[in-house]
Amino acid sequence: MTSRFDLASARFAFLDIETTGLSPWFGDRICQIAIVVTEGKRVKETFETLVNPERELSPVAAYVNKLKEQDLADAPTFEELIPKIEYLLKDSVVICHNAQFDIQFFDSEYRKLGRQVQFPNLADTLIIARQYFEFLSYSLQSLASAFNVPVNYQGSRAQADAITTKNLFFAMMESMKSMNKPLDEFIGIYTSPAWPDEGVYLPTELSEAINSGKRLFIHYADKNGEVSERWITPMQVTGLVDYIYLQAYCHTRKAERSFRMDRILEVKIEE
Repeated sequence: MTSRFDLASARFAFLDIETTGLSPWFGDRICQIAIVVTEGKRVKETFETLVNPERELSPVAAYVNKLKEQDLADAPTFEELIPKIEYLLKDSVVICHNAQFDIQFFDSEYRKLGRQVQFPNLADTLIIARQYFEFLSYSLQSLASAFNVPVNYQGSRAQADAITTKNLFFAMMESMKSMNKPLDEFIGIYTSPAWPDEGVYLPTELSEAINSGKRLFIHYADKNGEVSERWITPMQVTGLVDYIYLQAYCHTRKAERSFRMDRILEVKIEE
């Protein structure tokens, strides 16, 4: 079988987004987009923009992304950006890290406009890494370190992650040369709809922490914005009426508690 794609000449679009929270099912939206377009390894175009999400940031999004409400209010809406986004992604192999998390937000944004999103050629560096490599963590930063890929967060977080995903992808492809696998093997098709029946998708680091089987040390902001620190043992993630919650045993209160996921500012796994 002849490969449709040549690593040296294929058009790639490395995509990363930042969002107002963790779940489009509960109204969270895209608030920043970065796309790096390459022909093979050669960068042809870069695009980065804030997006007016038409809603407030969650505590965790404001804390992690360092974005300001006024900057987002002055930014274009997702609908206004669609022509540029589709121009950049057209005829490209779209590559994300933890694509299920990012693409569910694209799916949601398109649905709000009465449209469906399709990615006929989609690859996920997270899936590739988990399938072909053995590491303790598959977060973007951990994999970048494992493959000696530099990470620079002097610019926007979305742009930095898109560039890191690009460099990681090519580093992984280089390391797998001896396998003689065609590029096509790593590429799949995404056709809307794919949510909400497939489950809750979380950022890689958060998902790994919750599923580590270890205690977690968290910084948690209550509804009044007051931040507390505590040790918890995760039990399960569940969607309730208003948002996604982490059911856990709280060692501070010595009782089971529910923690709203968009208020968990930091998570550290017990060593």
